Amino acid sequence: MQTRTVGSARVNTLREAGTFYRFVKKACERNGSPLGASTKILDFGISWGRIIRFFLKDTDPSCLFGVDTSAEYLKAATNTECPAALTQIKPRGRLPYDDRSMDLVYAYSVFTHLPEGVQDRWLAEIKRVLKPNGMFLATVEPPRFIDLFLRADRNDPTLHPWHADMARKIQADSSMPERLRRSGILYIPGSEVHGDTVMTPQYVRTHWGKFFEVIDVLDDPVLFWQAVVTCRAKVLDVWGRQVRRT
Repeated sequence: MQTRTVGSARVNTLREAGTFYRFVKKACERNGSPLGASTKILDFGISWGRIIRFFLKDTDPSCLFGVDTSAEYLKAATNTECPAALTQIKPRGRLPYDDRSMDLVYAYSVFTHLPEGVQDRWLAEIKRVLKPNGMFLATVEPPRFIDLFLRADRNDPTLHPWHADMARKIQADSSMPERLRRSGILYIPGSEVHGDTVMTPQYVRTHWGKFFEVIDVLDDPVLFWQAVVTCRAKVLDVWGRQVRRT
């Protein structure tokens, strides 16, 4: 299940999760929202719970929450004693939390698979449940994703099946790079609500900026396979205008 979900297993997959955990923790500290014993944290797309467990270092277990659309993954999380309160959600559903109830929401390799309309649904929901100045961090597939699979040998028997499938799809449609350049977002369908999504940094800053204050879009392949977007909930004045931070 670990390999099928993230392409690695055991120590390697936990090391990757630990790197993301440390990145999230430092991002919160840098932006004036350090983690504490009462920090409420939501793992959006928790799967079998590999990342949320790290946050036991920082906050009380009662403050940890996780949602996923997959009953299979949630069962695995429960069976391995994941400390978060787990809830199954629908692909176009609603988060089961009150407005302004979360201090931190993160999504690792989730928005990499959602078409634009489904993304917008969940961006709006995450915006709704974040407290003012609450942090949202998510990974996205940057344009180098297309370049990588254009060059890949799709017949290489050592390729992960997902990588081979992506290479076949991308190499079969020469219009993909231009479509991405024009619109800033490219969805490679697997189903109506789940496939593979590539976004440019400019698209993320502009489109996601309608929902959050986008602080940074970091694309460092040495650090992460995907790019990491750091956002903060907007603070509005009594006239509904965003309060600018100095």
